[in-house]
Amino acid sequence: QTPGGDPPAAAGMASPPAVCDVQTAFVKLTLEQEASFFEDMAALNVRPPDAVTRVTDYVPEIVSYIETIARNGYCYEANGSVYFDTAAFTSSEGKVYGKLVDASALADKELLAEGEGALSASSAEADKRHPSDFALWKASKPGEPAWPSPWGTGRPGWHIECSVVAGDILGANMDIHAGGSDLKFPHHDNELAQSEAYYGHHQWVNYFFHAGHLHIKGLKMSKSLKNFITIRQALQEHSARQIRLMFLMQPWDRPMNFSDQTVGAAKSKEAQFKNFFGTVKALIRSKWLDEEVGWRSREEDRALYDQIADCQSKCHHGFCDNFNTPQVVDALSSLVTYCNNYLSRPPPAAPAVYLVQKAAVYITQILKVVGVAEGADDIGFPVSSAGSEAEVEGPLDALTEFRDAVRSIARKKGPVEEIIGACDAVADKVQASAPAAARLSDQVAKVLADFAGAIRAAAAGGHGAVLTACDHVRDDALTAIGVRLEDATREGQSSTWKLDDPETLTKEVAARRAEAEERAKQAKAKAAAKLQQEVDKLTAGSADPFETLKPDLQLEGGALSQADVEAWVGMQPPPKAKGKPTPEWLEASRAATEKQAPFLKKLADSSEGKLTEKAISKRLDSVLKKKEALDKQCEEYASKGGAAYLAKKKEELAAMLG
Repeated sequence: QTPGGDPPAAAGMASPPAVCDVQTAFVKLTLEQEASFFEDMAALNVRPPDAVTRVTDYVPEIVSYIETIARNGYCYEANGSVYFDTAAFTSSEGKVYGKLVDASALADKELLAEGEGALSASSAEADKRHPSDFALWKASKPGEPAWPSPWGTGRPGWHIECSVVAGDILGANMDIHAGGSDLKFPHHDNELAQSEAYYGHHQWVNYFFHAGHLHIKGLKMSKSLKNFITIRQALQEHSARQIRLMFLMQPWDRPMNFSDQTVGAAKSKEAQFKNFFGTVKALIRSKWLDEEVGWRSREEDRALYDQIADCQSKCHHGFCDNFNTPQVVDALSSLVTYCNNYLSRPPPAAPAVYLVQKAAVYITQILKVVGVAEGADDIGFPVSSAGSEAEVEGPLDALTEFRDAVRSIARKKGPVEEIIGACDAVADKVQASAPAAARLSDQVAKVLADFAGAIRAAAAGGHGAVLTACDHVRDDALTAIGVRLEDATREGQSSTWKLDDPETLTKEVAARRAEAEERAKQAKAKAAAKLQQEVDKLTAGSADPFETLKPDLQLEGGALSQADVEAWVGMQPPPKAKGKPTPEWLEASRAATEKQAPFLKKLADSSEGKLTEKAISKRLDSVLKKKEALDKQCEEYASKGGAAYLAKKKEELAAMLG
């Protein structure tokens, strides 16, 4: 005690914590986690189960289940806990422990300890008759949840709860049992043993599906590595559809990787499907029935029909082959690619619309089967925009036709009067293009009215202003209400509109603008670097070559002079022609060498022995080479205008960098 008589307080604790009701806190925590789990499942578009069960609701049934196993002779009590007797089980006729693994796993102490859990492994080791025995009921320690039982207060073992709950709902045998690959042994093998001990038969489960572990950027997700990601964190960056696609693109029974690359591949695949669905819907909306119909491109149309049939076959066989969803997704993606190539043929080739529609409907059906597409639409993904294609077809067709018309005039630099005429022609459609009850239709009609006004005003600013207004309505006004507008790729074709999620479109436009800004930034930096090189070259050309060469003329025993360099220039042999040296050149080269020898000796003597003739010759040759380059720069400087031109380029560089 302290001198004042008070007990010492724990550091950092103002008062002792209130007494915790462990049972109440345990149930409260599990209910919170259960609610969070089902919210996450709904966010991922996972269908709810037929039955929801809680172990805490099954404790009496668990006690009764263990009592039956005891009567059958397959368990024993030790210090208030009950353990499954694997030796008694395996000695019974027809009973096998460890069906799902090879014999080596049965002796793996680490796996066996994992089967008891970190809180129970040490105490269980002393109580068990055999290392592979496992707890059916554990005596509770102080501070742990506890329920009454014939063996004293305790709690269910890890494995027993699954057998009791599953047996209550599904009976004495189930066809399929699923779980992670890490649960194969000992958990699932323990379930099998205790269930077969309870029912007195030899097969509780017909088939097991063991899913691969989730890896984060190549490493197994675990709390110890601190690389785990919650579902809610993942959904902040990616949609449920993208996450489902990412998993579908990897084998379900092998390690699955969550990384920038795998998510990026899923997003690309989603975009491919989404764009294809929009293209097909636009094709169906077109006036294709006004033209000749049938399989006019007989060879290409029959080939498309065969591709659809081939895709259907690959999907069927993929599902039948251990749920090979990567094969299914690849087959659907290949069909989309084939259809896009089929649709991109130049005129006069025309598509068999119902055939393309058949492909889009089938792809949508399969994506619905795997939970990637939802809703009642026959084609495509549902969108969060407040309307359907039918409701907005009139005003969007009017807007698209008007924009195509004025954009074509502006690109061809046509008369402004034609642009104003197009604005006058669309005026009536602005008033009567949309039903009043269709909210998105009203929004499109307003965009059309605002766009017509913007084009009328932009016409006075020239063709560039009109094209800018066309870009604005596509990238901003329509994006904000969930309309994707794709410009035609060929002259004479119409632009295509598609409904999409406004948030998705806004992100795409922002990404494109960011990429364009980065490209412009890089181009500007490249141009500035090139201009800087020119300024540096001109600046060098504006100087006296010998002033620039002063550092090169300094030698250890003195300095070379301008006269030395000019003399050395006069002692150089003529340039050697290609091929075999001529007698004339050989004579001139010999004469030059005879002149150079006394000159180099004189310079070496003046250095008082610090430099050799060879070193001086090498330095003079280097200076001579640099002087030739400087002379060229001087000539270029003079030919381009000298000081005035250099000043102009410096101003351009300053403006570019500023």
